[in-house]
Amino acid sequence: ADRRPARRRGRAGLAHPVSVTPRHAALLACLWPLLAWAQPVLGTPPRHAPPTLAEVPNAQAITQRIWAPGIDDGYVPQGVAWAGGRLYLSAYRSTDPAVGQGPCRVFQIDPAHGATLGWLDMPPGCGHAGGLVALDERTLVLGDTRRLYRIDLIAAFGPQADAARAITATVGLRGALKASSIAIDGQRLLLATHAAQPAQALAHWLPLEVLDTHNGSDIDESAATGRIGLPTKVQGTAFDRTGALWLSTSDSRHGLLARSDPPGQAPTARHAMVIGMEGLAFDTQGALWSVSEAGSLRWQRWGVHFPVLFRIDPARLQD
Repeated sequence: ADRRPARRRGRAGLAHPVSVTPRHAALLACLWPLLAWAQPVLGTPPRHAPPTLAEVPNAQAITQRIWAPGIDDGYVPQGVAWAGGRLYLSAYRSTDPAVGQGPCRVFQIDPAHGATLGWLDMPPGCGHAGGLVALDERTLVLGDTRRLYRIDLIAAFGPQADAARAITATVGLRGALKASSIAIDGQRLLLATHAAQPAQALAHWLPLEVLDTHNGSDIDESAATGRIGLPTKVQGTAFDRTGALWLSTSDSRHGLLARSDPPGQAPTARHAMVIGMEGLAFDTQGALWSVSEAGSLRWQRWGVHFPVLFRIDPARLQD
């Protein structure tokens, strides 16, 4: 008979139980973002662009990347929104560095696989489509600097999509009101102005009711219920679950992600990011999505290629 001692068996029938020391756990925590970064970029890569992406600051916090749709057609990525388990991206079409206006489009994207599921061409009056926010699972608001558009997602992307019924409200913006980016705190819209000078870098609180009470007409800052100061060159805004305001600021040389709590106060955290960083949106898991316009045809001379939607784990951000 075999007199060798029986091997100890751990859980699930393992010959030896596996233990993870705190040191190993810390190592795995460090390696996981690198493994995520090594995963392929989802979606369809642009034909004109190199197959690899540029190295960017805080790459360890980026857990997923999706090629931005429309790059080969000249679209410049702008606003990002999350609604009903889908990603939405607003963009305008221009390949000329001197032209910052063009036909606007809103893309619907499957975040799990990166596929573009459809798009909505905005009315001719839309020229930049810089801001995008979800009011609920079936409603977006697009900010086009001097105009707000409310979009019914069922009419825009449902089984019986009808673009003529997709825009359910249009409100013009005058005076100090601009919607370079747009966010919602649950009950109010925050319309932010992109400005290079601190005196013009402001955001105005706007009641949601104006989308109905002023549908088809214009409003100015007298319709706002308050305003706050912002950093210069703000491109994207979004509120997290605690009510803190996250802001992206960028140009052709820098990108920065900041957190302001309470909103309007000096940022309590700053994180270097990719240049050309644009819109912001939190998903239902608390991850933060953004997009960069670096690598679009309009900005291909910037030298940084990163035309992707990307998901950020806020807990992994470093100063």
